[in-house]
Amino acid sequence: MTEAGNATVRVELDLVADSDPIQGRARGADGVTRMFSGWLELVEVLDSARIGRPSSSGRATTEERP
Repeated sequence: MTEAGNATVRVELDLVADSDPIQGRARGADGVTRMFSGWLELVEVLDSARIGRPSSSGRATTEERP
């Protein structure tokens, strides 16, 4: 919880080094990994994790966590 009493969401990011545009994958608390390419897709993936809904542009995959 934050000071304002809002719940927080944990998102893990794996970024591709030196990629242009930014690329990588984000894994939310639900365990689903979503691939993204570009800032807009990253923002959409993060926003989806924040409000707890699937992303429309991020490519979702199910991966076992290491």
